[in-house]
Amino acid sequence: MTGTVLQALGNLGEFVGALGVVVSLVYLARQMQQNTTSVRAASFNSMSENSIRLLEHAFRDSEFASFLARAEGDPTALSPAERIRWDAYMTAVFRHFGNLVFQYRVGALDRQMWESYERTLKAHLRTPSWMAWYEGNGILFSDALCSEVQKLKDELDAERALP
Repeated sequence: MTGTVLQALGNLGEFVGALGVVVSLVYLARQMQQNTTSVRAASFNSMSENSIRLLEHAFRDSEFASFLARAEGDPTALSPAERIRWDAYMTAVFRHFGNLVFQYRVGALDRQMWESYERTLKAHLRTPSWMAWYEGNGILFSDALCSEVQKLKDELDAERALP
């Protein structure tokens, strides 16, 4: 009888231990889910802040807004110092879009937000100076961004071909 009781207690101990493992795994999964959500939220916030920083100069600094209008209108008419400024600005903008492509690809940016950024990039690429700058400097950027820009260029070409 003592052996049967010990065996029953052993079986109960194994059951309680297994139950403890299951509860621990459920708790761990929940913590990971909360951490993933927090990381995604922080990542999205960072992307939004970077977008605002890039735009901020144009709406806060009238001199920069004038420069940007000249650069977008005819970048070949810029002074050497202004060309450096244009290159730096465009590099920053395309690096930002490269980061957005990456964030979308790894799941840190949801589809709806990515589509809004993608429409923004496409609108910029409609500006001939933006497209020309990218075509002269696209090699500086990730393959993923280059593929995205190529896709948008193809869409723009198809739109222009419509009667």
